[in-house]
Amino acid sequence: MYAICVINTSGNYGGAEKRVVSLFEHINSERNDFLLIINKALYDQMIEKGILSPHERALTIDILFDHKSYPRSKQTKAGDIPAKKPNPIRTFLGRRKYFFKTVFQWLVFSRQLRQMLKKHNVKTVYAIWQGGIWGRIWFKKQDVRIIYGANSNLVWHIEKNLLNRFDSQYRILRDADHVDFLSSGLVKELKGLMPAEDFPQSYSVSPCCFIDYRKFYPAQTKENSVVFMGRLVALKNPMLFLEAVKIFNMRYSNSGDIVFYVLGTGPEENKMKAFVGNNSIANVSFEGKVSDPQKYLRKSKVFISIQQTENYPGQALMEAMACENAVIVSDVGETRKLVAENEGILVPLDADVIAGALIELFSDEEDLKLKGENARKKVMKEHTVERFKEYFYQLIVS
Repeated sequence: MYAICVINTSGNYGGAEKRVVSLFEHINSERNDFLLIINKALYDQMIEKGILSPHERALTIDILFDHKSYPRSKQTKAGDIPAKKPNPIRTFLGRRKYFFKTVFQWLVFSRQLRQMLKKHNVKTVYAIWQGGIWGRIWFKKQDVRIIYGANSNLVWHIEKNLLNRFDSQYRILRDADHVDFLSSGLVKELKGLMPAEDFPQSYSVSPCCFIDYRKFYPAQTKENSVVFMGRLVALKNPMLFLEAVKIFNMRYSNSGDIVFYVLGTGPEENKMKAFVGNNSIANVSFEGKVSDPQKYLRKSKVFISIQQTENYPGQALMEAMACENAVIVSDVGETRKLVAENEGILVPLDADVIAGALIELFSDEEDLKLKGENARKKVMKEHTVERFKEYFYQLIVS
């Protein structure tokens, strides 16, 4: 028996969790020798969002301090008095309280995991989680092969500091029998961050990424709209996006007919709203965090993804392409693995060039439509769960 193990206790799941659960759905429809092991709160969220259907082979683990969702923090408004600096003593005590709480949490989790593996005679586990170092102890004891799916290159995810060890993937990267990297760029990044002796000795790179395309398709009638979607953080360059919109509005005579939707929230949001107000930009609409982005993407004609270092394999980008959006993307990292000139326009991180790309697309309706159609064909052909499954079976079952 094989198992896919996906654990996320933060209450805020992302693309990695959605991909793995979607993969299980497909595998479960064609074979009966795979289990899904998932924490209860994440399972409930996936069921609620329609990402996962109830299955007898989906086994849930009740984890202490498992959050269904984090309470929203109070957002500051432009002009508010900045928050006081955190008290260093309270921070010190808080980190240690979190550490000991998490030690207890993972010990309880490991006990449940051990029982599940033994009961179902699981010999290979494909795992997606941060931390999980105690789980590795049971894998070794029970002669279970572990394949770890590495999806992030964030520095704090590979810290060796004892107090941060439960949020880190450092040990699981080092100790796994095999690591499945989402991209070759991720391999390069982590090689630069980890000592050579600790970097995984056995690893491979996924041939593609994928999403569940059932909800993502174009509307019969498109509107003149552009979507910028994601967590509003500096890494995604939301302010650069607005600077490009400002230039576009000044240069394009019919800019008033085009709406720019911003989907998402984050620390840059107040700065963005202040910029829009100060520059009297009337055609930008802040929609906040939305649970149904397909409602916007099906109707929009253009999607913008101008991340600082990498756009591949962006979930939102693939969703937009599946909805026949021509795309404007920053020409960084492995972006060309997903987008080429037939599907959109690759640009440097320059507001003037991005504005020019928008003008180019909206000035040629036929080319705009063709690029959108090509974008959908690209992801539907090359970035599918069927293609990934072939690689996955060779990885797991071999």
